[in-house]
Amino acid sequence: MIREIKQTDIELVLALNNAAAPAVNALTCDGLEEILRMAQKTWVAEDDGSIVGALVVIGPKALYQSANYSWLDSQFENFCYVDRIIISPSNKRKGLGWQFYDRLDEHAARINADVLLCEVNIEPENPQSLAFHTSLGWTSFHDREHGPGKVVRYFKKNISTEA
Repeated sequence: MIREIKQTDIELVLALNNAAAPAVNALTCDGLEEILRMAQKTWVAEDDGSIVGALVVIGPKALYQSANYSWLDSQFENFCYVDRIIISPSNKRKGLGWQFYDRLDEHAARINADVLLCEVNIEPENPQSLAFHTSLGWTSFHDREHGPGKVVRYFKKNISTEA
């Protein structure tokens, strides 16, 4: 079941997030709560009472102190930025990512966003995420180095507003 994140989910989402590092950056509880406060949309996937996935989306002009977000915010005006999508290892390849992104597509169309944006690590490499985004029709458009051993690839997907 996919639903909005609740306050009672924070510790479980934090554990899921930090277990996924370095695919996503590790956070403190305060850091996660700060991101969730500025998020445009947040979802979790729940299975038998356990949180097995999460998706956090941030819109334009948020006061988010992320180098990736800041760069994208300077390049685009009307977007939904995937700050993080996390699936527990035992629940990967079961369609949760597709379900999250179906929700994201519906949300973006509903608010008339022009584009979906995200970044994926290419150093250290995240081959699952690269393949996943490509399979969903996202296109890469820029690589950016953040320092030794840290390079990301930016992806975008245009939003179709046709019924």
